[in-house]
Amino acid sequence: MATTCLAFAATALAAVVVSGASVAAASASAATSAGKTHDVSACFDGKCKITITKPVSFPVSSTLGFTTLSIARIGYTVEVKGTGPGVSSSTQLSAGGNGSVGALTVRVLSITQNSATVRLAPSPR
Repeated sequence: MATTCLAFAATALAAVVVSGASVAAASASAATSAGKTHDVSACFDGKCKITITKPVSFPVSSTLGFTTLSIARIGYTVEVKGTGPGVSSSTQLSAGGNGSVGALTVRVLSITQNSATVRLAPSPR
């Protein structure tokens, strides 16, 4: 099981570039043969900009209303889904679109044939 988790984590890291408030700490986290990547833990608090090249799923703070966030590019839209014990919330947006998932605001900055860039921020209370 640990080997499977490590393989999944390595695959997820190879698929994302993250920037945000805690990127300075995360930027030194991982390098792969494909080049430098950033740890998705920079998105744990729900405040970051993330570029994906394939679907990713990672843990987030339960203060957002769920505990796992998944982001996938589906054609020229992006699906963002938050899940947790007894809860599921999702939105599907085109480039330039705004939406929310639980207490998380989502803005799709760009979508290309190979990637999608999304800005995440906790919703104002």
